[in-house]
Amino acid sequence: MKRPSATPSGSRSTGSGNDSAPLGSHNRISTNRRIYDSHCKHNVKPSSSRRFLTSHSVLLCVTSFVLGMIVRNNMVFVDTTKESLDPSRGAPGITVRRNSVVSQSSAEALPFSSENAAFAAIRDRAITHQQHCHSIGLSQAEDFQKLQLNNHTAHLPQSGIIQAIDNYVPDKEAYSYECELPPETECDETQFTVIFMAYNPDRLDKLLDQIKKMLTHPEFKSLVAECLIVWNGERHVDETPLGKELVNFGKSHALRISYPLTAGFPNDLMNRYHPRLEVKTKSIMYYDDDGPFYSFKATVAGFELWKRNSNAQIGAMARKLDLGERATDESKAILNGPGDRFFVSQCPKDELDYNYREFANFGARMVLPSGSFLHSNYLCFLWHPIFEEIRQYVKEHPVHPDDASVSMLISQLAGRAPKVYPRREPKKQESQEMELGRRRLMEGIDWDRKGGHGQKMNWGRLRGDAANSLARYFGSINSGSIGWCYGTEWQKGENCKPEFPRIGMLPWLKADHTPRDTCP
Repeated sequence: MKRPSATPSGSRSTGSGNDSAPLGSHNRISTNRRIYDSHCKHNVKPSSSRRFLTSHSVLLCVTSFVLGMIVRNNMVFVDTTKESLDPSRGAPGITVRRNSVVSQSSAEALPFSSENAAFAAIRDRAITHQQHCHSIGLSQAEDFQKLQLNNHTAHLPQSGIIQAIDNYVPDKEAYSYECELPPETECDETQFTVIFMAYNPDRLDKLLDQIKKMLTHPEFKSLVAECLIVWNGERHVDETPLGKELVNFGKSHALRISYPLTAGFPNDLMNRYHPRLEVKTKSIMYYDDDGPFYSFKATVAGFELWKRNSNAQIGAMARKLDLGERATDESKAILNGPGDRFFVSQCPKDELDYNYREFANFGARMVLPSGSFLHSNYLCFLWHPIFEEIRQYVKEHPVHPDDASVSMLISQLAGRAPKVYPRREPKKQESQEMELGRRRLMEGIDWDRKGGHGQKMNWGRLRGDAANSLARYFGSINSGSIGWCYGTEWQKGENCKPEFPRIGMLPWLKADHTPRDTCP
C-alpha cells in the first residue's frame, strides 16, 4: 500500500531510478510585469552587442524588483499561518501559458498542496526572476562550452525549468504516482524510517553495527520504525560473511533491502529517493553506508526539528553556496538579517562559490545526505517526469551531484531553505584534522592523501559548476538557512556561539533534551 503522497493509479514495476503558498492572482503577476516594463524596459537603450543601463535606470530597476519581491514574498510565498495552510481553502486561480500543468479553471478545484499548484509556483518564481535578469541586462549567458571543466558535457539550460513544466504532458502509464506537498508541521509523528545507501559487500561493518543499534537499542528502537537498505551494487549483498549476517538479521527485525538494479534501474544515487520504496512513515532519515552516524541525542534533535518544519529538508552537515557580488547586493536589499523563505535571482553571469571549507548554521543552501531528514511525500516529486532533465544531469556530471540537486529541488518545492540541526555535543568533537578529512572523504575524494593537488582543485570547481548549473536552471536560489540558535542568547550575528550546543540550549527541546510541548 503506497502512502497518499505517492498513490499509483496503476501498476509500475520498472523505471529509472511552504511553504509553497497559494500562488497569488494573475493581477499580481501583471502588476510586476508593468513595474519591470515602466522602470526598466523603456530605459534600456539597445546597442550593437548588448543593452546598457544608466545608473539612474539601474537604481529604478533594482528598487522595482526589490519592492516587487518583498510584496510577492509576503503576499504569496511566506503566508504560513495555519489558515493559509488549510488544504480545504484550495489554491487561487491563475492564468498561465496554454501548455502549463495548471489552468485558470482547474486551479480553483485543486487542493492547496496539489502537484499542479507546486509546479505552477516553481514556474511563476522562475519567470519572475528571469524577467528581473532581463531587466538589468543579464539575460545573455556565456557559451557553456567555455565553462566546461574536465571536458564533461553535462549541462542544464538557463531557466530550463520553465520549458520542462510547459512541455510536460501527464501520462499515468509512464508515471502512475500522484504527488502532494507535505504540510508545514507533522507534530503527531513518533517514528521515522532510516534509509541507507550501500553497494560494497566488503565494507558493511559500520553499517551493520549502526542498523543493530537503531533496531535493538531501547532508545533508538522507540523512534525507528524500519531500516531500509537501497543496494546499489552489482555484487550481491550476501557474498561476504558480513553480508550474510546482515541478511539474516533482517529476517527477525524491521530491516528491508531493496535491489533497484535487479528491478531494471540503473546504478543511480537518486535510487534512494524513489517512491517505489514504499516508505511507511512520513519522516525519512538518510545515511550513507559509512556514516558518519549520529548519537541518539543528536538524532532526537533532528527529528524534533523536522516535526516542526516537515516541509523543509533538515540536515546536520550543511553547505554554503556563497553568492557573487551582484546577487549579494540583491539579497541584502531584500533581507535585513537572516531569513530562510526568500529567493535570490541567479542570472546567467552570476557565479556561486561552493564553500566546502566549513559546515554552516546560518546561510546554508544545501545539505549533505547523511543525517538528513526528508518528508516521504517528496519522493514522488523527486522522480516526477518534469525533473527528468535534472536526474539525467546527476548521472552524467562527473561528481554526480545528487545532494545539491535534491536540496535545490526541495527548496524550490517548499519555498524555503533547509533547516540545520547540530550533529554532536561539544565534548564529542573530533579534532579539526579528523573532521576535515572525514567530510571530504564523504564527498568523493581523499583530501588527506599526498599529491593530487590538481584533482582536488578540479573537484572543488566541479562541485561549484554543478551548483551554478542547478541554480541557473531554476533562475533563483534560496536565501539560506537560519541557525539552530536563531532568536536565542546563543545567536551572535549570523553565527551560533558555541557552534555545537550543550544539552538544554536547543530552543525546541527542554533542558533535559526532551521535546517541548509546543509544535511548531
